[in-house]
Amino acid sequence: MFEAQSGFNPLSAAMLDARMNDVSPHLAPIALRRVTFTYAGATEPALRDVTLTVPAGQICAVIGRAGAGKSTLCALCAGFVPHFFRGRLDGDAVVDGLSVATHPIAELVRHVALVGSNAFSQISGARFTVYDEVAFGLENLGVPRPEMIERVEWALQALGIDHLRDRSPYALSGGQQQRMVIAAALAMRPPVLALDEPTSQLDPPAMAELADVLRALSRQGITILVAEHRLEWVAEVAERVVALDRGAILADGAPAEVLTDPRLCECGIGWPRPTQMAARARAEGRWVPDRPLPITVADLAAGLCAVAPDQDAAHERDGAIRSTAVQPDGKNGSPRMTHAAEPIVSLEAVHFTYPTGVEALRGVSLTVQRGERIALVGRNGAGKSTLVRHLNGLLRPLRGRALVNGVDTRTTTVARCARHVGVVFQDVRNQLFARTVRDEIRFGPRNLGFSPEKVSALTEAAIDALDLRDVVDEHPYDLPHARRRLVAIAAVLAMDTTLLVLDEPTAGLDSASISLLVRLIDDLAARQRSVLVVSHDLDFCYEALDRVILMREGQIALDGRFANLDNTQMATLDSDVGLPIALRLRYVST
Repeated sequence: MFEAQSGFNPLSAAMLDARMNDVSPHLAPIALRRVTFTYAGATEPALRDVTLTVPAGQICAVIGRAGAGKSTLCALCAGFVPHFFRGRLDGDAVVDGLSVATHPIAELVRHVALVGSNAFSQISGARFTVYDEVAFGLENLGVPRPEMIERVEWALQALGIDHLRDRSPYALSGGQQQRMVIAAALAMRPPVLALDEPTSQLDPPAMAELADVLRALSRQGITILVAEHRLEWVAEVAERVVALDRGAILADGAPAEVLTDPRLCECGIGWPRPTQMAARARAEGRWVPDRPLPITVADLAAGLCAVAPDQDAAHERDGAIRSTAVQPDGKNGSPRMTHAAEPIVSLEAVHFTYPTGVEALRGVSLTVQRGERIALVGRNGAGKSTLVRHLNGLLRPLRGRALVNGVDTRTTTVARCARHVGVVFQDVRNQLFARTVRDEIRFGPRNLGFSPEKVSALTEAAIDALDLRDVVDEHPYDLPHARRRLVAIAAVLAMDTTLLVLDEPTAGLDSASISLLVRLIDDLAARQRSVLVVSHDLDFCYEALDRVILMREGQIALDGRFANLDNTQMATLDSDVGLPIALRLRYVST
């Protein structure tokens, strides 16, 4: 285990030199010494005096709040900082024996592969099938054809997308695109692999598969640096965790040590959910006092049983769940919904097939009433995003009907549907275009023809709801990815629609921002507004939403309330996407 300099407990230069000499940094695939980087035009460094040595074959996870420097660290290791993202770089950064500052990206690409947080932006556009896209990098490196074929086949199977090999990269869902770009990076088989939020659009089974692949690669000696917000996934896959705060290293060590460090809560990173649940149980006397806090669900379950072995394990687990997780049905004291006579949206046996021949919806029927909080879940490619595009008329059924406020979407316009249904898509870059955050948020209500007074009131309320007051005069694209997402949500929230649809809203968000969303959803439900969330974050869904709809191969496989799911329904959910931690504990105990 190699320690790193803490931004909150600075080490002397002599101590750093001694530490680096002890671990032979020049033999390590990643060796950073006192690295500081400031983007061109920025007033504060994105990385501050970072010293980090990662040995061969280690999976090192980097965690931190949005804007903490995680993406910058990944980009630095691949040479995109400073060769593509310009700025001032101080200190030494050596990756696989090459100085990042003096070697171009074209040379570094043979030594390190970077997978960024936005899969769509990494598609070459030069290849027409998934198979050829995964092979594109190997072609550019001149890899012999037999070896190229072997690598591509392995990568496709490792990421579970072999069945998509002949599909256009642009005909994939967001999660499928993310798997494809990861496969393309793995096919390069670099000594160093840098992954920036690789699970942001993956469904839970795909996340587990990715973890297995990374473990196998690490056993082969590949060094893996992964920046990630999903702390529960980090706890399962990482061998080491580095926490960043304001560009400096706050903590560095074994996952069990770092992920239970109280400073993570103090600076807004937070703890994994099993740790939070155990901490609450300990405060209530239902955890052995000297037993370490867990970071995984398995250790949480074992600890809950250990505290009272003679009592019913299921009772103990349920006690922990009740005391630590926000519960479905009347969460946070908000009133239960009351259904209006007319649904906001009603889909009646909707079928939809894309021009490519992909049948995305096959007879989907559902209604959304006022005050509902709905989770729409399913595997990548199950049809979730296609369904969402039917809720505001962007897509129209080939068969069946989609009614918005009682009007068939085939007889009206998207603009009229937008008065009732607001949608925030996965890739928010397609929704941001104004010069400032305030102008971005103000555009929607003004475009709907509201009075100047109402436009102002809705704009200011959305700014406060998403905690954007400090950046209202900034350009949206000058903000970190996570805050851009909050800007997009605020822009649609300001339109004051009856139904707010959020497609993967927690992707890339830290725990503080996710808490904002939970409060927003609770407030909307209290005002009889409805929220439909498409998400792979099952724990967020359980904590913030009431009703869960599971899609499978373009059809609805389950539609019920979290609080009322029986064992058969939980088994159905578990077999497709898994279960939230709270339900997993309960299901396992029965």
